[in-house]
Amino acid sequence: MPTSNNMLPIQDLEVLLKQTYGPDFQINNMKWKPLTDPGENFGSVILAININAQQNDKKRTLNVVVKLPPRSAYLLDLFDSPLTFKKELTFYSAVAPEFLKLQDESGIPREELSVIVPQFVAGRLGLKDPQCFDEQAAIILENLKDQDYTMQDRIVGLDKIHMDFAIGHLAKLHAITIGLKLKKPELFQKTVLPVLNYSSNEDAMNGVIDMVTKTHEDYKKMPEAESYLDRIEKTIKHGFHYSTDSMVETAEEPWGTLVHNDFWVNNMLFKYNESGKPINMKIVDFQLTAYDYGVKDLIFFLISSSQEEVMDDHLDDMIDLYYNSFIDYLKLLNVDIGLFPKSKFIEHLNQSAPKKFNQCIMMVQVIQAARGSVTETSTLNGDKDIFTGGIDDVNYKRKLLHILFTFDRKGWFVN
Repeated sequence: MPTSNNMLPIQDLEVLLKQTYGPDFQINNMKWKPLTDPGENFGSVILAININAQQNDKKRTLNVVVKLPPRSAYLLDLFDSPLTFKKELTFYSAVAPEFLKLQDESGIPREELSVIVPQFVAGRLGLKDPQCFDEQAAIILENLKDQDYTMQDRIVGLDKIHMDFAIGHLAKLHAITIGLKLKKPELFQKTVLPVLNYSSNEDAMNGVIDMVTKTHEDYKKMPEAESYLDRIEKTIKHGFHYSTDSMVETAEEPWGTLVHNDFWVNNMLFKYNESGKPINMKIVDFQLTAYDYGVKDLIFFLISSSQEEVMDDHLDDMIDLYYNSFIDYLKLLNVDIGLFPKSKFIEHLNQSAPKKFNQCIMMVQVIQAARGSVTETSTLNGDKDIFTGGIDDVNYKRKLLHILFTFDRKGWFVN
């Protein structure tokens, strides 16, 4: 494990931490390592740092995660890092505390507060100017793995217990956002909405088109997909139609909420009791947030992260669980649930599903990428084949075909 401060990818870490802990905070030594393997996270460089420090003649230890922009120029453009990094930094530092405050003010007991995200420690947009993005932009959070939070296997997917647990937390995130919007509209407009400003730059859009096109071509090579090809093409076109700037839809109020837009296995960590039952979870990676229908997160999560047999046997149950959990938390926040009828929820679900098809199929290249098939991302400069996966990969092919069967069963294809 590297221990040399000169090797640390983040500069002036002590100066940054002094903003939180005060001028007397002093780093004595530290150890650091990459937190994720290549292929587990593309949109950023994530480090785990163990810091031995001194403050007011007292020793203290910090175990933190530091998130930095990707080192590849291609990935910087693909993820529109100057915009997305600012959004995520603002979310952790300004929006997440308001979520906790709202729950507290609504009378929810402190031990039952839903702390959905890791604790924010410090951050900056850039080294030269803290308000101007550069390659030294940084978000520092508590290290969840040090608190026994762990990530599930992206290739295997989640079982019914984990799916239900995560769905409940997703519903809370959406409900809390709506509660804040309805109870504190001025604060919501000023603090939350800017974080939900979603715009796709040309490089990002071209990257999506390349990934969807590759997946589309793979479908054409699968005999099992032949009967679906016409509907696949129509649904892909439908999705792109609604992803262009001219077709960005406005969520019907009051349903608009914070949509994570990348809610899948690798962006959540679970904590367990002694018997192995999940007792808490945290959601991470808020780079792509948007103001939209919460069911769009739900659809992508169900398709991307559920084990096949769970989807086959419990899809409708999980949809019902999301809605019921959403309504239950709105009640706790003293929001009028009459504004959110089940019939309208189902209508939004069925309208949104075809628009999420492109994300669902293209992300199979990432989620089902064989371990060890992706090299260090800092060397990439324009490599469109960074996201692997092909019809010779059994997991990749099975997942793509299962998506077709699921969309067909639910009537989510565009005919």
